[in-house]
Amino acid sequence: MEQLLRDVRYAARQLVRSPGFTLVTVVTLALGIGANSAIFSVVEGVLLRPLPYQHGDRLVHIGSRPATKGASEMRFSVLEMADYRRQSHAFAGIAEYHSMSFPLLGQGDPDQVKTGVVSANLFTELGVRPLLGRLFVPEDDRAGAPHVIVLGHDYWESRFGKDPGIVGKTLRMNDEAITVVGVLPPLPAYPGTDDVFVPTSCCPFRSSTRTITRRESRLVKLFGRLKPGVSLAAASSDVDTISRRLHAEFPASFKKGAAVDVPVTSAREELIRRFRPTLLVLLGTVLLVLLIACANVANLALARLISRDREIVVRTALGASRRRLVRQFFTESTLLALLGGALGLVIAFASLRFLRAFTQLFTPRASEIALDLPVLLFTLLISLATGFVFGVVPALQATRRNIVTSLKEGSSNATLSGGGQRAQSLLIVAQVALSFILLIGAGLMLRSVIELQRIDPGFKPENIITIRIGLPPAKYPNPPDRQRLFQQLLDRVAVHPTVLAAAISTDGPLTGGSMNPTFKIENREFPPDQDPTASLHGVSPGYFRTLGVPLLRGRTFTDEDREQAPGAVIISQALAKQLWPTEDPLGHRIAMTSMGRDDDWWTIVGVVGDVKQHGLEADAGTSLYYPFRQAPGGAQEVLFVRTAGSPERIVGDVRAELRRLDPEQPIASILTLEQLRSDLIAPYRLTASLLALFALLALVITATGVSAVMAFYVTQRTQEIGIRSALGAQPEDVLRLVGRAGMKLVLIGLVIGVIGALLLSRLIASVLFGTQLADPVTFVGALLVLSIVVAVACLVPARRAAKLDPMVALRRV
Repeated sequence: MEQLLRDVRYAARQLVRSPGFTLVTVVTLALGIGANSAIFSVVEGVLLRPLPYQHGDRLVHIGSRPATKGASEMRFSVLEMADYRRQSHAFAGIAEYHSMSFPLLGQGDPDQVKTGVVSANLFTELGVRPLLGRLFVPEDDRAGAPHVIVLGHDYWESRFGKDPGIVGKTLRMNDEAITVVGVLPPLPAYPGTDDVFVPTSCCPFRSSTRTITRRESRLVKLFGRLKPGVSLAAASSDVDTISRRLHAEFPASFKKGAAVDVPVTSAREELIRRFRPTLLVLLGTVLLVLLIACANVANLALARLISRDREIVVRTALGASRRRLVRQFFTESTLLALLGGALGLVIAFASLRFLRAFTQLFTPRASEIALDLPVLLFTLLISLATGFVFGVVPALQATRRNIVTSLKEGSSNATLSGGGQRAQSLLIVAQVALSFILLIGAGLMLRSVIELQRIDPGFKPENIITIRIGLPPAKYPNPPDRQRLFQQLLDRVAVHPTVLAAAISTDGPLTGGSMNPTFKIENREFPPDQDPTASLHGVSPGYFRTLGVPLLRGRTFTDEDREQAPGAVIISQALAKQLWPTEDPLGHRIAMTSMGRDDDWWTIVGVVGDVKQHGLEADAGTSLYYPFRQAPGGAQEVLFVRTAGSPERIVGDVRAELRRLDPEQPIASILTLEQLRSDLIAPYRLTASLLALFALLALVITATGVSAVMAFYVTQRTQEIGIRSALGAQPEDVLRLVGRAGMKLVLIGLVIGVIGALLLSRLIASVLFGTQLADPVTFVGALLVLSIVVAVACLVPARRAAKLDPMVALRRV
């Protein structure tokens, strides 16, 4: 310990004597270590940390994988859930969940809340204890039970100001009195990001006779808690057996596209499934940045050996062993790495807010990201490892000095050995190659963002705002009442002086919130269970004009398409090509029994362009549009308003008109279509920004490293340059000599980088969109950027060498 302390004190004195080297090294290492600590805090918070629930390791999601390729996951009916509860042997409990939006009144202005409808045992299975009051009990699930509600922690904090006396207060939801019985603790949102929770008896849809008695009414998601000792594989086998038994027993309930496979996945995996590929790519990226930083610092340390040549030789001559010198150099490199790690923690802490916001786009576990003990230990370990990595080459080089030769030459003529020069060259090649790989990764992500922005969604989003309104079913039980209110609101908004067009729809584009029912075509037969399907949308006249969807054939809906008028539908171009590839679909009739009309036949009156209904990444798919006044419709509609100026200015007037129609009716959500499109691209855009930031960081480190090594190269060959100049060499000859030496290493690094990028680009394929892994534009662009940057880095010391006075150089001989 005494020798270690002596080494530390000596290392500190040496670093203080070289403030420039110390500062550059610490900052370089801080950038690399800080980036790794920041990303590891995300890895530890959302990927490695167990769920903060009492039974987190045994919580699972029970899925239902449709037979139709590419279709979204199906849900379960209440009867199916009862079958799984009764027949399964793998679970200690199975709970249900679905989310809806309901008006909540009783505390200030009316509020539309995202409501988790859950079975009473959900919080029991999670092992959650209330922060205030109680959670649900089995009696709350029974029909006719008093309506109760549990507030989420964030909603309790923002809406009720952390009122400790909220428990026991009565609010109103769905035109019914509802009592607050508890408040949840601050936990990650699971199974969904909801404001409040109610038992199944409080949801008019879940408690309806249709939902309870029909196996085709698939509304709920299922979550379970495994019995102790039961594996995921055993649980999957158990529910798969039950699923096949139900298919055999109730074949009529499982039509085309119905789920066959019922996989069981851990709840923790389900929460980070979308984020895992992106997170692993970011982790690999920051590791490459740290390797580049280590290579750069190792090169600086090798160059610094020349100024310390006399010290090393004298210490060796006085009896210092090779082991003693190696230990001293490792002490210095470790001290530098620890200083870099400490500064890196400051950088990581400063980036936490951005990282939480970025992670929130993928998973609700973002709140768990922190610089806690595991992150601090990781930073310590990676700092020690970094000190070893960049310290090993200088340490070995320092112990290979020839004492006699060095004493004769003196410190002014000291040079690196052949091995040291080769090490410097290899480090430069490695830096260039790794920087090129990072540039390619960032370039491919940027190309993905560009491709997403180029996608034509099938409509014109400019100056359109969407206002979602959900009516309470208990207050508006009859479809005519709901349609009347929506129509009155639409009529009032349409005459506003800044409104160019307005329309109502059952859902909006890019949200994927439409039904996909099957339908029949008049005078055409399809094989059993293979009737065509299409996403279904109820729209008002003017919908296609408001969104800018082109009419390709026929007509759009008019005010004549009312309740008693003949059923009319408009189909998308994709559906027309699929079902009528060689003939005109206009005039053909289809049957949609799910629309609830006595006259089941609907005539196709128009064909419109394809619209992206399920996000920018998904295919447009096939769509059916019907007049929203010709079918019962739902209690929730979306108002689309296109304005002459900024669409946000119309919100206050729309809210005022809605209040005049119903003073207790809130607006569920307000969002412009441009913002919706931007939000869909945001994960790609922010990922590309992070990769670009890390690539820029690597580029700067590499450029400074190349410049420093070339400056050292010039210093080493000052005498040679002086002699060449004295013998008649021109400045451009010297410039060419030095530049060629540097660019030779750069070219080797670029070749290796191209090969490495082609091999490693496959690792980021899962986070790309519409981009070739060997995209020529990206590769050429990265080559140009890196070549220009390192060429400039080589040019600066080369120009200095070309301007060197031969007499000054010759005095050193």
